[in-house]
Amino acid sequence: MIEEGAVELAHVHLGWHIPDVRHPDVPLLDVLAVLLGRGRSSRLYEQVRQRRNLAVAVEAWTYNPGGEGLFGVSAVLEAGKHAEALAAMLAEVERLQAGRVSEAELDKAVKQFTAATLAARKTMQGQAQDLGGSWMAANDLDFSARYLETVKRITPADLQRVAGEYLRPENRTHYAYVPKGTVTARQGRRAHAGERAVERFELANGLRLLVKEDHRLPFVDARLVLRGGVLEETAAESGLSQLLAQMLLQGTDRRTAEEMATAIESVGGSLDTYSGNNSLGITAEVLSGDLALGLDLLAEALLQPAFPGEALERERQAQLAAIRAQRDQVLSTAFRAMRRTLFGAHGYGLDLLGEETTVTGFTAADLRAGHARLVRPENAVLAIYGDLDTATVRRAVEATFSAWTRGSGAPALPPPAPRPGRVCEPLDKKQAVLVLGFPGATLDADDRFALELIQEACSDLGSRLFLRIREQLGLAYFVGAQNFLGRAPGYFAFYVGTAPERAGRVEQELLAEAALLRSEGLTAEELERAKAKVVGQKKIARQDLGNLAMTHALDELYGLGYRNADTEDARFEAVTREQTQAAAARYLRPEAAVLAVVRPPAG
Repeated sequence: MIEEGAVELAHVHLGWHIPDVRHPDVPLLDVLAVLLGRGRSSRLYEQVRQRRNLAVAVEAWTYNPGGEGLFGVSAVLEAGKHAEALAAMLAEVERLQAGRVSEAELDKAVKQFTAATLAARKTMQGQAQDLGGSWMAANDLDFSARYLETVKRITPADLQRVAGEYLRPENRTHYAYVPKGTVTARQGRRAHAGERAVERFELANGLRLLVKEDHRLPFVDARLVLRGGVLEETAAESGLSQLLAQMLLQGTDRRTAEEMATAIESVGGSLDTYSGNNSLGITAEVLSGDLALGLDLLAEALLQPAFPGEALERERQAQLAAIRAQRDQVLSTAFRAMRRTLFGAHGYGLDLLGEETTVTGFTAADLRAGHARLVRPENAVLAIYGDLDTATVRRAVEATFSAWTRGSGAPALPPPAPRPGRVCEPLDKKQAVLVLGFPGATLDADDRFALELIQEACSDLGSRLFLRIREQLGLAYFVGAQNFLGRAPGYFAFYVGTAPERAGRVEQELLAEAALLRSEGLTAEELERAKAKVVGQKKIARQDLGNLAMTHALDELYGLGYRNADTEDARFEAVTREQTQAAAARYLRPEAAVLAVVRPPAG
């Protein structure tokens, strides 16, 4: 809420609901407020006031009136800096949620809080108020003493936990009291600039560019995606895309990895990479005033990676460790076995992280060859969404990427070759996991919508699988379904965690549920519940501009067109019971299935 009044400066407040003072998390929140915004060395003061000059004053606080309280952040600032200051304050909150504080920073905050609390007891009046407050709050004269003992035991993990638990967007209230004319002026600017529809451009080299103006907050999100990932790998290349993506941030021809990290983080931005089943790419987020720097760093990381030897060895070891760590996860082990059996040793049959034998052997030359094959403009889509001017962004992208030259041909899709079978893998755990997988659909298949609704109807706590296999029969620790759609046909799978001696009965129940879906489809109640949940989740996801940019970029990359998301809700709503039955009959065929079982070794 924003109100205007007879003031010269804007007064901005953010508040989050917290429990009453007797709750064990409240001492943690008190210290969190000190660390975030109490004193000249606090995070808010250093970042928002000193480094960014966005506020005259800024602080964090807690309010405990006896019942439920508030955790707050407040600032006094020039009215024209309201949006940017708000974004900077929220960025500091998010930084607390994303990473643990150091022991030194925590120790400083604890000492600050302790000193301030004890200082109030210097006089007899202060001591009397402390005793009275303890009695009023908890009917305990020693309450404040026990409170301080709790404060002394706080750990960095405690602060990260309460920051994530309480300082959530849906628990937040924003209020600003601003000079007269501020809101009217902002509305006038927005009416002039407005929120515009996505615009699509294509550079001469084949790079597709999507741009969307959205001036609600002063952020810009960039997502550059490339066809690649697991689907473009052979057995000898397994894990190459993952290692390539990680190495894009490990230094360029111009800057070291540390210099790149410092450059992007010094403006409060982020730069990251990913690799998946169908694509790989690089993402950036910056404040709108730093778009030029963000675009420059993204292009530099993408087009000029140096693949330094020391970093390659470090990332290789990290990937090998992740491969080994997967072996402790029973469910993921079962899914990998199912995929390997269904698709063979290529495409979706390969693991995202690769195999120890392949990752160990990759060289810088292998990475350069993979980079040359995949990182090509005609194989890419760049989406830039946020507080920007479309014409300016288009010119900047053309200037930055015009020298990026086309490659010598599009990556070849391996032919899909799903095959039925059974596989059992021993794993020294006390439970068994079954994954029953069926050859699935592509991203552009018409019946993908029915399959996604079947997945949802089989995955929540009110699903037929949960109620039958877990609640009625008591056969499962967990149960659900997964519908994996790809550029090539993916899979639909049921999964169950159970006791090893019950694996045979669980298999029968899964086949029976598949047969029921083939003959009847979803019930009317199941279908409506699944539609509501799927459509609601997609609407929520589209509210985040970065998620929207990624969705549009991937849809454009996969040949669906960036407007695909605009029609998805209606297509989900249009699915009938008959269509769910037809989709189940087409895909959930027992003769085409793979059953993967991971269980303790015999004997």
